[in-house]
Amino acid sequence: MNRSLTVEERITFFIQLTNSIFPLVILPLATIGNSLCFFVFCRRKFQKRLTRTSSICIRLLCVNDLILLYLFIIDIFLKVYMTPSIRIYSTPIACRLYKCIRYSILDFSAYIQLGLTTDRFICCVYHSYYTRWRKRNYLYYLLIIAFVCIVLKNTSFLSSSYGYYSINNKNHTIIRCSVKIHAIYFTKYMAYGQSLIDVIFITCLPFFLILYFNSRILKEVVRLRTECWSTLSRIMIMTPRHCENSFSITTNIPTFSSTTNTTVIITRHRARDRRLHLTFALGCISFLFIFSTAPYKLFKIVERHDKVMRDHFENSALKSIRIQLAEVLIDCFVYLSCSTPFFVCFVTSSIFRDELRRVFQ
Repeated sequence: MNRSLTVEERITFFIQLTNSIFPLVILPLATIGNSLCFFVFCRRKFQKRLTRTSSICIRLLCVNDLILLYLFIIDIFLKVYMTPSIRIYSTPIACRLYKCIRYSILDFSAYIQLGLTTDRFICCVYHSYYTRWRKRNYLYYLLIIAFVCIVLKNTSFLSSSYGYYSINNKNHTIIRCSVKIHAIYFTKYMAYGQSLIDVIFITCLPFFLILYFNSRILKEVVRLRTECWSTLSRIMIMTPRHCENSFSITTNIPTFSSTTNTTVIITRHRARDRRLHLTFALGCISFLFIFSTAPYKLFKIVERHDKVMRDHFENSALKSIRIQLAEVLIDCFVYLSCSTPFFVCFVTSSIFRDELRRVFQ
């Protein structure tokens, strides 16, 4: 047995081990995390004027991520644990619907993240316009338009040129759900045209908008936090002197009123600071999503190009072991991105932790 075969066997074993174990670990964590995140953002605390639309986006993202995760992992479980291996699609129609739904949900995640970031951006940076933005439901209109465009783009998976068939490789039947070999022009469109649309409108456009909006939000958060804590410091320094003067000149009633006003101001500033923590948490969710799912779209270009080459020169040969390894690693990034909202909010937002604690009380 030569050295290259030994390396291939090790990579094959690693792929099988990853597909067998990693989904079993991530599935319960993502299910529990997204469910808790959904219920926490349903609480009254997040239904106030400044957080209502953002909380709806987060809940929509949790549901979207769970559907996407289950579509990915159920297919992997059927492939790995069923003997003989079967897939989630068992007919040509199921194959096309599965691909269309899975890619539509994955693409829509990017625009939910963009909608969430846009809502926070207007709330933090263009606060005077936020009331009109919220009351006119502009965010929901944008999400609906994005969803319709995404579904229209992915109707290419419903084409009759996209098929369900099996190939025989070393007496082992492998089911494929991909473009039919004889559909040459459609294969090139899916490999290059569809990939170009995905890179521009699903990866690059949301990425740069989220990056720009979050940079502006972060700058505003830093400015407001500095202003908030400097105001608190001045209040805490001035309060004893102010109360002492009030007591020496007048009665105790003004002193009580002054102390109460000071307490109210401090409470408001602390609440504002906690809202800034929440904004920072939502920004982190968007960043993590982009950096974990953008490689998937870029990898699809390589994978589809590889299929064109294999179909043209090697008569529908199987994927190389390196492509299979890259596919498994990229899929793991997608699995992780589906479980990030809960953990990011838990680590970065004190409001989220307080509301989570009250859920179990």
